[in-house]
Amino acid sequence: MAKKARVFLLCGLLLGLQAGPVRAATLLVSDPDNRQIVFIDTVNGERRGHAATGEGPRIVAVSPDGRLALAGNYGSAQVAGNSVQVLDVSAAQVRSTISIAPYQRPSAIQWLPDGKRALIAVQGTKSLVLVNVQTGRIEASFGPAASTARQFAVTADGKTVFLGDPAGGTVRKINLASGKEVAASDTSAEAQSLAISADGARLWVIDRGEDAIKVLDGSDLRLIAGLDAGNLPMGVALTPNGRYALVSNALSADIAVYDTRSLEQTQLFSTRSVASTSLAPRADADKFGDVRRLAQISIPVGILAAPDGLSAFVMNNFSGEIIQFDIFTGAALHVFQGSRRPGGLAYSPIGANGKAQ
Repeated sequence: MAKKARVFLLCGLLLGLQAGPVRAATLLVSDPDNRQIVFIDTVNGERRGHAATGEGPRIVAVSPDGRLALAGNYGSAQVAGNSVQVLDVSAAQVRSTISIAPYQRPSAIQWLPDGKRALIAVQGTKSLVLVNVQTGRIEASFGPAASTARQFAVTADGKTVFLGDPAGGTVRKINLASGKEVAASDTSAEAQSLAISADGARLWVIDRGEDAIKVLDGSDLRLIAGLDAGNLPMGVALTPNGRYALVSNALSADIAVYDTRSLEQTQLFSTRSVASTSLAPRADADKFGDVRRLAQISIPVGILAAPDGLSAFVMNNFSGEIIQFDIFTGAALHVFQGSRRPGGLAYSPIGANGKAQ
């Protein structure tokens, strides 16, 4: 192949990667106000269906093969939810409902690598429950008592969980086989979000109380580094190859990208510019003072690294937009309409035809 032809081929491949998904995949967005999970086609941006849930669905998590999802019914201020629903992604419908009673208010969910079980953060005498999705039964419960929401991250091998408290406190390392705590951090954090590297060496913790990112050693939870974040950091996600950490900052309305080796910030881009192109102009001074203008504000509250390793899906409050950004340039690749007060976001490679991308 001639040199020029190879150059054009390489450019075409790169452009194809940056253009986003070609075959249909699915974004799942929880919509607490309307008690549903919305299924969005990633090619045309259309809502291809929705599944009714219980009260206040907040979090949604997709199984390793992408075919099933779990939606946690957190409940309302008056009534605590105590169930998790199993969703068929291709059919966009509820398959079954799992009761987590006597525990309540599921605040975080993650599937284990076997694709049969899932770990759920709950409130009650224990803070974590292990559920067998196939049988619909709780297999184990462990961790300290929890009266408020908890957040956690599970290692790639499914053997260890790191548990954090958004209200503040130490981060705990728990062995899933025994259910026993094996390490605790010396540093405290209002842990809004956690992400563990694929090798389990470094734990990224969002400390919203200090507007900081705390990088902890995965073995003993000692503090490796404290990094400055934007105003009110909310979410953290690692790219599939683990090379970059992505952080969403709610009040500064931006996304920060960090090199996970050097721990240096490599990119910072605003999420406001995309949303403002289709909304009425507003003065910065009154954007929070006038309640009527809240619907015009795009506040990034969640972030999800895309499988391509080049982009990320950012979930925005009030505007309801889910924007797929190029993490190297900050360019918006796709804009999807989700929920104005979303609870959670997940990605599945499965489309309506049941085939993986």
